[in-house]
Amino acid sequence: MTTLISASYALQRQKLAVERTLYARSAEESQLAARWASAWHKLVQRKLDQDLAARLPARADFGGFLINPPSRVLH
Repeated sequence: MTTLISASYALQRQKLAVERTLYARSAEESQLAARWASAWHKLVQRKLDQDLAARLPARADFGGFLINPPSRVLH
């Protein structure tokens, strides 16, 4: 559950960074905010993947190889 809470926090921070990107007064400020938005997006994705991995155990296929569950992609 704490993974989802931290994902929610990261998503809120990403939203703020996107808003800063949209309302930036200069190109440099916009680029910096866009980098922050990208970093927060990556963190949200990682937290969602961690939560999914914790909920769904890896399963073995017929060859004995582990099949990882698909990751959730946030769009």
